[in-house]
Amino acid sequence: MKRYPALLAGLFLLLAACAPLVEVAVPNPVEVAVDQAVDQAVDQALTSVLPQNELPFSDDFESYQLGALLPLAAPDYYRVWGDCEGRTDYAFVVETVGPAGKTEKAAAVEYPCGGGGGLHALTTGADDWANYRAEVSFKVGDDQWWVYLNINSQGAHAYVLEVYGKQATLYKQIGKERTVVSKRDISGPRFDNDWHTLIAESRPGGIKVTVDGEVFADYADDDPAFAAGGFGIQASRYKRRMTISRWSFTPLQ
Repeated sequence: MKRYPALLAGLFLLLAACAPLVEVAVPNPVEVAVDQAVDQAVDQALTSVLPQNELPFSDDFESYQLGALLPLAAPDYYRVWGDCEGRTDYAFVVETVGPAGKTEKAAAVEYPCGGGGGLHALTTGADDWANYRAEVSFKVGDDQWWVYLNINSQGAHAYVLEVYGKQATLYKQIGKERTVVSKRDISGPRFDNDWHTLIAESRPGGIKVTVDGEVFADYADDDPAFAAGGFGIQASRYKRRMTISRWSFTPLQ
């Protein structure tokens, strides 16, 4: 009878030796930090669509690592204003052949939601940006794309330029409501994946937007709610991309 406890103890040890090992996942501190940074960026994107940076401002994106998420890598310069739960992972740094035919870094802004026509713009600027000129070297693989001017920090007011096919339509946006204020027939939407130059001017009496020298919008307006604000740009269909080689923002004299 005394041998049974020893026999049971031996069986227990044998079963324990044969049991599969169970690994306990330990959180990686780096991954936790990245997750927290993403959450913080989403919170910022939901509370303010502008970083409140100062004029003049320019960026050729060469100082960032490839794949860097711009709202995380440069939160003082960039936000994403969007309907896709403030997602920041579709505004990032890529390598491309630039306007001069050489390899360079650029900013890519992709539309992350299904369908098209929604809001997902890379933004920069501040509520007090007024009387300024924006120059953007860009290419796009989408026949519908958008430019936003004089955005306020809550996204409550903005000029919205929709380029779709051979028409450029300018809206005044208040909250989610957009009202058409002008339309122009244009030579084309510039979705040939070649580089183009967009120049936007915001003056006390209205705005003007040209692409490769062709006027896309020229609107006179004395509405004080639309007299100042930041700038944004986006493509419009799922996974379509707007690429920015360089952009600069300078005060007008």
